[in-house]
Amino acid sequence: MVSSLPSRVFHTRLADFPVHAERLLDSSLAAKPLAVVSSPRQNGTIVALSREAVEEGLRRHMRVSLARKISRRTVLLPANSDLYYKVQALLYRRLSRYSPVVEAAGYGQFFLDMTGMERMFATSEAAGHALVQDLSEQVNLAPRIGISRNKLVSAIATRVAPVEPVLAVPSGQESRFLAPLRSSTLPIARERPVGQSLRDLNLVVVRDVQGLVRHPRLGQLVFQPFFRQVAAQARGIDTSVVQPRPWQDRGGGQIMERYILPEETSDEGLLLGALQHLTDVVGYKLRRLQCLAEEVQLLIHYTDGYEQRATGRIPLADSHTVGRHLRGLYHRAGRRRNRVRALTVVTRRLKPYADQLSLFAVPGSRAERVSRQVDIIRAKYGVGSILTAGQFCLES
Repeated sequence: MVSSLPSRVFHTRLADFPVHAERLLDSSLAAKPLAVVSSPRQNGTIVALSREAVEEGLRRHMRVSLARKISRRTVLLPANSDLYYKVQALLYRRLSRYSPVVEAAGYGQFFLDMTGMERMFATSEAAGHALVQDLSEQVNLAPRIGISRNKLVSAIATRVAPVEPVLAVPSGQESRFLAPLRSSTLPIARERPVGQSLRDLNLVVVRDVQGLVRHPRLGQLVFQPFFRQVAAQARGIDTSVVQPRPWQDRGGGQIMERYILPEETSDEGLLLGALQHLTDVVGYKLRRLQCLAEEVQLLIHYTDGYEQRATGRIPLADSHTVGRHLRGLYHRAGRRRNRVRALTVVTRRLKPYADQLSLFAVPGSRAERVSRQVDIIRAKYGVGSILTAGQFCLES
């Protein structure tokens, strides 16, 4: 039986999502000009930037070499896809509390089918504001939310929304809402022939396109095979439905942990203390999951935006073996004289160790017994309940 309830589709968008993710991980970046770059090398480009960085004169797609000349205050961070993936999964889980039908649509973007959920809220706008408030309080992220009866208009609403975090388009008003917007706002305008036709005919706003497609023969002549899509989008028509599409883990599972140093430093002792902290956390999680890591990557993040990395594997999960392999990666990654801002460890291709002869090199070895006893204490009191001498110096 087809529901008679009007369809209500929410679209959530976090503009410059990488910036939000980096600030979520490191609160000291909250008030600083920040730009995320494709590569820290001179020919890298800016892929996302904060409002403060825009005020410094930086722009998206700007070269790193030029950005460094324009603003020395701006922190340049290399893109960290593992972090963004983790934050995206966190958002998905939180949004799933509001609707059973959530579709991930790229970093920082989700569609929610809220049809029939109005009985929980006074209005759709009230539901949108409740969602924004929840994300702001629980995960310190506040997206824009577009509400309409289809995915197309809801997504456009989050792109053109004013300062207010929630923008609702009443049912039946989709065409009127789109009319004053620039024609380049329509997704179909990204198709090169369509974009070229819009420019050649000076169809600046969607109202111009709406006027043209009222004459099918003329519209087909101009847009040719794209005419149907152009006509539908210009009127705000979209028949696609929100499909449950969770943000699933990649590559057989992964663990990503980053340690942000209290102060930027080049002190070897403090850096090794930070590495020991990562050893404890990653090793503990591997043992809880009963997994080994077919691939592990260590990244050293410097204050000038550069990073160095080394890749290996963790064949055993006791703390001694994990620490030995991470220290090896640390020395292999090489060192620069610049101060270090953070260390990151990413394990991928997690593999259950049940099919191994033994989790540790020697069954019942000292490393196994120590790790097991330490895990019991940490499971009760937290990973930070036991510190090495290097970690104690780091914390103090």
